Amino acid sequence: MIRLPRVAAASVLLGIGVALTGFAPVRRQQPAKPLLQYLMVGTKRIAFESPEHTVARFRYVDQALGAARRPRASRDGRPMSACYRPVADPLAGPVTLLFESDEMGDTEDLTEFEVIPVGSRPEVERGCAKLAVAASAIVTDRGIRLGLTRPEVMRLLGTPVRDRDDVAEFEVTTERTVRTAGAEDRYDLFTSLTVTFRDGRVVAFSGAIGDTD
Repeated sequence: MIRLPRVAAASVLLGIGVALTGFAPVRRQQPAKPLLQYLMVGTKRIAFESPEHTVARFRYVDQALGAARRPRASRDGRPMSACYRPVADPLAGPVTLLFESDEMGDTEDLTEFEVIPVGSRPEVERGCAKLAVAASAIVTDRGIRLGLTRPEVMRLLGTPVRDRDDVAEFEVTTERTVRTAGAEDRYDLFTSLTVTFRDGRVVAFSGAIGDTD
């Protein structure tokens, strides 16, 4: 008996199914891709998920950009932050790059970043470490950077969940499965990006990541 190649056989079965039922089979929807997986700062890649798909650690920032933590060590459950000052952007002007840990969780968990105009958050912008990297070279894995136009952002991220006063907010929840010691753990990974425009171009952006059981 002559066997059909797998792809051809599948096509024949698909055609038979459509002919018999009158309905084409529904394709399974692909899972949503997280909005934030890593941030490029020049040539340095800072992951927001570990290789095991668990939460990233603050040491990833230390290793890539040099230590700039406040406080320098975990203390009283205070969230960790790290402040850097890249080379000013011609459009956005001087900006600050901030990394922060979860206020409610482990202070070593890396959960947020912000690229914002200098002076936006003075309480965490004291003593920022200088970076020999142009602010325009700070880019998310989705391609968000300073200077993009609003249509370019929409093409990269889709439709925002909120969009007002030149601030567009994007959110995605993705199911994750982690296997450890023979056990399987499922949880929802929440990621978000917030993009601020001035005169139709990006002048600030931020991202966050977290999970729920």
